[in-house]
Amino acid sequence: MTSLYITESGAYLRKRGGHVLVGRNNEVLLEVPLERIEDVTLVDSVQISSGLITEFLERNIPLSWLSGRGRFFGSLLSNGSIDIIKHQKQFELLQEEKLYFELAKKIIYAKVHNQLTILRRYNRNLKLDNVDTSIRNILAIRKNICQADDLHSLMGFEGIISRIYFCALGAIVPDEFKFEKRTKMPPRDPFNSMLSLGYSMLFNEIMSNVLALGLHPYVGFMHKIAKGHPALISDLIEEWRAPLIDSMVLAMVKRNMLTKDMFETNETGCFLNTEARKIYLQTYNKKLRSDNQYFEGKYTYRESIRQQCRKYASVILHSDITLYEPLELR
Repeated sequence: MTSLYITESGAYLRKRGGHVLVGRNNEVLLEVPLERIEDVTLVDSVQISSGLITEFLERNIPLSWLSGRGRFFGSLLSNGSIDIIKHQKQFELLQEEKLYFELAKKIIYAKVHNQLTILRRYNRNLKLDNVDTSIRNILAIRKNICQADDLHSLMGFEGIISRIYFCALGAIVPDEFKFEKRTKMPPRDPFNSMLSLGYSMLFNEIMSNVLALGLHPYVGFMHKIAKGHPALISDLIEEWRAPLIDSMVLAMVKRNMLTKDMFETNETGCFLNTEARKIYLQTYNKKLRSDNQYFEGKYTYRESIRQQCRKYASVILHSDITLYEPLELR
């Protein structure tokens, strides 16, 4: 199966027979059989024919839009992808609270574990004292996660740990990409720009799977329900941030795959230019297609994300959090 990311400015998509044709001006860039397409993401000014949109709706193929700067605009889904029974269960569990809260603690603990693993891996050779101090501070605060007795306290501990983590991460990267804290909406430096784009792509990846499973993306178990906010996606992304995006961006700057002059900075923020975005998206797709063995068996990261979304659906249907174990790096 294929996930299509169309990033060429001025490109268009249309149907030709049983294929999706991607072109620009009079040039055909790509042709893919419809039955091989799993989901489609359009970036920036990409045109799509109404006939192809209808075809995607009939085949339950999620179609999403992102800006060139990584902002998630939304997704188009068909009636066939909505499972009202799962939606009902999601809302019912909001009233019980305990199951959702215990699941939130499991995922936050895994998220912190993954952040610690990233810092330890990179500081093994660097041996930076300030990073060692950050690791000790995170370990001290992590003890409170399992003892937290309400969601407000839990998210407070998570927020403190994240601030310490990103400060330490900023000390690990090469001098050209050093930063002091996590900034978003908009990102203020190249490294934060890469993190933001990666999180948006990952957000879209999880959204496609959640929609395909018929879950309600706006009913989460950890982030509060709010207008226009797919809370469930914000919940399910947490365990994947460090293993997929943080580690990938660190590897890219360590290997000099991007340079600082490949970013555009103005009063609205700092963003990857066209050349940098192409390199970034190629690296992202390669990462998602690479294998991992963090779960039973050998799967690509994309397959593992899909499995985790399925497991979450099982938790909802059976009201049993033992059916879900978050990803923990080794």
